[in-house]
Amino acid sequence: MSANRRSLIRSIRRYILIVLLSLLFVLSVVSIFDRVISVSRTRERIRNEIIDRKSQLIKSEILLISSMIHNYINEHQDKNEILDYLQTIHFENKQDHYIFVNTYKGEALLLNAKRVRDGKNIWNFEDPNGVKVIQEERKAADKPNGGFIHYSWVKPTTNIVTPKISFVIGIPELKWMVGTGVYLDSIESETVKQVKAIYKDLVTQLILLVVLLSVTSIFLYLKFKRFTTEASEDISIINKCLENVDNDSVFCETSRIKYYEFSVIGHRTNEMIEKKRKAEEAQRDSDLRFRLQKKQSPLAYVGWDLNNQITDWNPSAERIFGYSREEALGRGIDFIISETVVDGVKKVFQNLLENDGSVKYINQNITKDGRKIICEWYNSSLRDNSGKKLGIVAVGLDITKRVEAEEEIKIKNIELEKAVKEKTVLLKEVHHRVKNNMAIISSLLSLQANEIEDKQMLDILQSSQSRIQSMALVHEHIYKNETLSEVNVEKYITELVEYIISIYTVSSSRVSLNIDVAEINFELNTLIPLGMLINEMVSNSLKYAFDGAEVLKLTIILKNIDDTYYLNISDNGPGFDFEKGSVKEGSIGLMLIKSLVEQLEGRLKVNSEGRTTYEIYF
Repeated sequence: MSANRRSLIRSIRRYILIVLLSLLFVLSVVSIFDRVISVSRTRERIRNEIIDRKSQLIKSEILLISSMIHNYINEHQDKNEILDYLQTIHFENKQDHYIFVNTYKGEALLLNAKRVRDGKNIWNFEDPNGVKVIQEERKAADKPNGGFIHYSWVKPTTNIVTPKISFVIGIPELKWMVGTGVYLDSIESETVKQVKAIYKDLVTQLILLVVLLSVTSIFLYLKFKRFTTEASEDISIINKCLENVDNDSVFCETSRIKYYEFSVIGHRTNEMIEKKRKAEEAQRDSDLRFRLQKKQSPLAYVGWDLNNQITDWNPSAERIFGYSREEALGRGIDFIISETVVDGVKKVFQNLLENDGSVKYINQNITKDGRKIICEWYNSSLRDNSGKKLGIVAVGLDITKRVEAEEEIKIKNIELEKAVKEKTVLLKEVHHRVKNNMAIISSLLSLQANEIEDKQMLDILQSSQSRIQSMALVHEHIYKNETLSEVNVEKYITELVEYIISIYTVSSSRVSLNIDVAEINFELNTLIPLGMLINEMVSNSLKYAFDGAEVLKLTIILKNIDDTYYLNISDNGPGFDFEKGSVKEGSIGLMLIKSLVEQLEGRLKVNSEGRTTYEIYF
């Protein structure tokens, strides 16, 4: 044995020591990293728990304040007395934990624990992150039980803009928004305090872990050293055993071998020859199975040599093409391939021989009786164990019936598309005729209106005319639309409002129109009641709003807010008592508005203080 060769056992010992040390290092790093990640997650959990606790605290405080305010209201106490009392409240005796009060319209009453007596309006105030704080307060106050808002505000004790969470509740009787909040920097300091305690415990645990891993590594190394010594003795015995393999005389002293695995090696030497014999038998069996499979397969199996001549032809190929094996062997590629695709098939074969692999190919074939059939082929290159090219193997299936069925389906699909187009044209024609019929009715009402001098009767005819036109416009938009199911609301509302203004013969210079409609599509069942609803409200504005204004300012807003549609129609007219109705209007228009809101499954709110505003949620 060469003197410069290294001992396997010594190398194993050396490497196992390196592995153990590396393992110790890796486990320590992984453990530290895992603990750090765990602490990071714990920090976030602690922070969230503190925020939840603080949130529930300020909520309970405001609910208590709300109950107290309602008691003061019932006792008929003055608003200023209530505000003076709220100004003195500081929860937990902290200067930063105070009550604030604003009106529904954004006028500050109690700001930073100080009374505001100049009526300052902060409705559009934004924090550094663009949050419109007072408007968010109003959204929370509109909820029956109040709500939380997140924003940034100047902290009184530090005079620094600090993130804050507040709970706000509405006092409808006073139209107040009352709330209190907690600054999040105090939460961060409390979180840091708890995390430091966790880090202290973590350091102690990591020290214990390193010590434990060190002791374990030393123990494993000593055990492995003993193992390698015993294994060296077993290897020496196996070496003597293998020296006699060539003479077929294997004598391993297995009684001296300490490890089962090494004793198996001695026995396996005798088994190698037996396994070789069994492997040769298995190969012969595999070849037999392949031949039987090829013979009994429902797929045509055709072999081609390098000159594109047939070298193999199974019974399924005989059945599909009608040629016997004897008739097919040695024939060229044009024997069963249609002459229109021969060149293409040759290129496929050539590419397979050059690049190996397999390829799927569908082409036209010719049977013995001259029939043209469509076959789906899976072609693969064939090589021997040394990599020498032998030819091509093609496995095929007659898919003529499948192709014919697919063509029939295509024809039916074309007929179906034609029928759908005809139906679409018919439906559009129906909507067109409905629109025309309504237009005729509207024109007849217009002609009739020319003969009526009574203003009340004229108003009735104009109302009926606009109601009919609101429905006619729906059908007009449907038959002009590409789809028959939905209509763009913005364009519809604009045209409807312009038409209503025209029939009331109002000068455009006397109407300031503001239409803000989101990109929304409605179906027919929604759009018709919506259009009639808008018609009634806009008609009321055109009839009566001029009583209080030279120029009618008419605003229409339609938006989708949190999966609920919001419609707002307002004018600058004198307003009226919606519940009692209007003397001028009569009750039909108002009854129709309520009925249409119910049809939309909506909720109606009317405000007529200073101007008339309809708000509908549906």
